[in-house]
Amino acid sequence: MNSTHEHEKKQFKRLFQQQGIDRFDSRLLVLEAFLKLEHHVTISDLMAQLEADRVHLEKEFVLSSMELLYRFGFAAKIEFEDKETHYEHRHLGLHHDHMVCTKCGTILEFRDEAIEIQQLKVAEAYGFHMLQHKMEIYGICSKCLEDRSPLVPLHKAKKGEKLIVKELEAGKQMQLRISSMGLKIGDLIEIVSSGFGGQVVIATGENRMVLGKGMAEKIMVQLFDPTAEQASEDDGKPPLLQDTRLLSQMKSGQEGIVRKVSGEGILRRRLLEMGINRGTAVYVEKYAPLKDPIEIVVKGYHMSLRVEEASHILVEHIGFRNKKDE
Repeated sequence: MNSTHEHEKKQFKRLFQQQGIDRFDSRLLVLEAFLKLEHHVTISDLMAQLEADRVHLEKEFVLSSMELLYRFGFAAKIEFEDKETHYEHRHLGLHHDHMVCTKCGTILEFRDEAIEIQQLKVAEAYGFHMLQHKMEIYGICSKCLEDRSPLVPLHKAKKGEKLIVKELEAGKQMQLRISSMGLKIGDLIEIVSSGFGGQVVIATGENRMVLGKGMAEKIMVQLFDPTAEQASEDDGKPPLLQDTRLLSQMKSGQEGIVRKVSGEGILRRRLLEMGINRGTAVYVEKYAPLKDPIEIVVKGYHMSLRVEEASHILVEHIGFRNKKDE
């Protein structure tokens, strides 16, 4: 046991004996097991360590001992969201914050002086005397990100994740249903909640949507990278979406080049007569209040298309029109 641990044991003996705490020797064994682990531990972790040390104590006694260690400042108690209570060794005079992986449960400690200073400045600006604070960042650790596929079905995403809708692995009718709800490829969404009977509640901007599991399984999403978004903003250019998609899946303000026009003979002929043919630039001006029809601009002409008609037009090289070009 290192010198810090020896110092903690001496403090423990002095304080606990002064306070007349019962079963002193057994509580000292709990402290020793706790210091051996020296990381974020649960009562179950401590019970396992005690068993490894061939020490047999009741779980309720171990819990009461840890609460005493917390009371006297030997342990910090951390109650992470949706997790069992954790305890960690409290090193006096030192502070750190935590990042918690919502997938594997890994807890990472960090300290950032810039954040610490900024918190003091914010408190001072509001005339607030800060006594203590904690920061918990929930997300996905680098190991889990490496193991994760670039695209995942929406129903497997985690609460709080920000995602980009990338693909709709659905038939035409379901694609129309999804589009009519106001959800399109390229949209930025946030998972509000999931797991309640298979339903997923998402937010797009200030709007909430409830999707059943069957629909959520068909929507493929990718993690949103705010650093890439910031890089685009720093360049003064809107982010380009270089993938190919149906015209019915484009967002207001996007433009692209028509790659293919499909559909039955009469419908296809009508679209071609409107000037919508391969190589033509098309701009999505806006959607009607109920998301149907779509107002588009082709060769300088403004026209309307039903969502069902627009689903037969494949567009590539999609991006947001530069505002100064409008």
